[in-house]
Amino acid sequence: MNILDRYIIKTVIYSTFLFLLIILSLYGFISLADSFKYVGKGSFEMIDAFYYTFLTLPRRMYQLFPFSVLLGAMMGLGTLNSHNELVAIRAAGVSIAKVIFSVMKAAFFLAVFLFIVGEYIIPVTEKMAESHWTMQTKETVSTVSEDAIWIRDKDTFTKIHSITSDKTLGNLSIFTFNEDKTLKVSTLAASARYDGEDWILKDIKQTFITRDKVITNQIDQARWPTLLDLELVDVIISRLENLSASGLYRYSSYLDANNLQSNQYWLAFWNKIVQPFSIAAMLLLSVPFVFSSSRTSNAGTRLMIGVFIGVIFTIANKITAQFGLVYDINPLVSASLITISAFIIASILIRRMI
Repeated sequence: MNILDRYIIKTVIYSTFLFLLIILSLYGFISLADSFKYVGKGSFEMIDAFYYTFLTLPRRMYQLFPFSVLLGAMMGLGTLNSHNELVAIRAAGVSIAKVIFSVMKAAFFLAVFLFIVGEYIIPVTEKMAESHWTMQTKETVSTVSEDAIWIRDKDTFTKIHSITSDKTLGNLSIFTFNEDKTLKVSTLAASARYDGEDWILKDIKQTFITRDKVITNQIDQARWPTLLDLELVDVIISRLENLSASGLYRYSSYLDANNLQSNQYWLAFWNKIVQPFSIAAMLLLSVPFVFSSSRTSNAGTRLMIGVFIGVIFTIANKITAQFGLVYDINPLVSASLITISAFIIASILIRRMI
C-alpha cells in the first residue's frame, strides 16, 4: 500500500467517522431524552437512562453507517478536490481508476468494521440493554415476550406463553401428533429451564390419547428432547435487526426444515450480508459527484447532494424489502436489488466521467 492509498483511505475513513459521530450524537441525544420518561418507574434512575442509551448506540451506528459513509466520502474527497489535491494527483500521472481503487480499499476496511459490529457487538449490547431496562423498570426477572409463541418441531407443536430474561420458558403446552394428524400426547408444563444439553420441564401433566382410552399422568420434572436451544430462544425473543447473521441463518433453516414461513428471517439474513457491500456502493456512488463538481463547489452543496442520495437509498431499500415480502420475491433479490442498482448507476456515471 503506497502513500497515495494511505492518504485517500485515511481521508475517507476520518470523514466517515466524523459524520458518524455527529449524526450518532444527535440520535443518541434524542434517545436519551426519550429514556428520561421512564425515570422513576420501578428503580429506573437517571444513570440507567444514560447506560441504556449507551448500550443502544451500536445498533444506531449500524443503521446510520452507510449514510455516514456516503456523506463522509463526498465531504472528504470533495475537500481534496476543492483544495486542488485531486488535480495535483491526476497531474502526477495517477488515473481516476487508481483513485477509485484506493477509495475501494477504504470501503473494505469500513465494511469489515460494519460486519464486526453487526455480527458480534450488537447482539450482545442489545441483549444487555433490554435485560437492564426490564430489570430496572419492573424490578424483577420479567417476561421478555408477552405474546404466546408457537414452535414446530416435526410432528410436535409447542406453545410458549412467556420467556423470561434469564431464558426460562413459562407455561408450556406441547402437542405431539401421529402421522395421520391425530393428537397423540398433550403435555402441559409450568416451566422449562435449559441445563446445557436438554430442557428440563417442571410440574408436568401429560395426557396420552389412544383409540380406546385417555391416560393422564403427572410428574415433577422430565427432560424435553427438542431442536430448540438457547440460541434459537435468543432469536425468538430478539428483534430481527438485532440478530447476528449466523443466528438468522440457523433459525431460517430451522423454519424451512419444519415447512414454516421463513421469508422474513431470510430477508433479514441477506440484509445483514448485503449491508457491507452497500458501503462499497455508497463510496463508489460518491466518486462521480466529487470529480464532476467544480473545485469551487461549497461543502453545503455536497452535503445536500449526499443527504438526498442517502435518503433515497434508505427509503428505496425499505420499500423493496416490504414489496418482496408482500409478493413473495426471493429474499436475496429483495435485499440486494437497491445495492446492485447503486453499483450500476455509479459504474455508468464513472464510465461517462472517464
